[in-house]
Amino acid sequence: MSLIRVAAALLAFTLTACSDESFKPETGEGDIAPASHNRAIGTGETWRAVCSMDTADDLHHWTIAHLREQGKPFLVVFGTPQHCTMCVDQLIRVATLQEKYGDRFAVLHVDGYKDNPVWVEWGIKGEPWTFIVDGQGVVRKVFPGPTDVALMEHVIDTILEEAG
Repeated sequence: MSLIRVAAALLAFTLTACSDESFKPETGEGDIAPASHNRAIGTGETWRAVCSMDTADDLHHWTIAHLREQGKPFLVVFGTPQHCTMCVDQLIRVATLQEKYGDRFAVLHVDGYKDNPVWVEWGIKGEPWTFIVDGQGVVRKVFPGPTDVALMEHVIDTILEEAG
């Protein structure tokens, strides 16, 4: 089998796995997002303390519990970039959203490295999964796999407009 066919077969399997009902997270659209205590960068730490990404990102400054407590809308990506190329792609996409929205909308990443218990709390199976949550803690949209930035922006803009 040629390398191209193998790559195509793997991609098809991955995309099918993300759409397979058995891989869908237990937390879904319309649910209240768990007020999770994910690891955030502590004083004197770098992103490497909480993320398996090879390059620095700025997606680890908040806990979901803190954002829920503040009533701040947010986007969270569950993925393990150490072994997931699609996760790296998604993290690059959402980093642009953080730059665009700044303090108006939080963007964070929860790495699955070392069996992260937050993944269990949200019912995450497979990766990457991206959740967009409004200021009341309601999951407004769940995206499997890499997602077009414009689709995520549309949901975020709607949430920000509704909040006034």
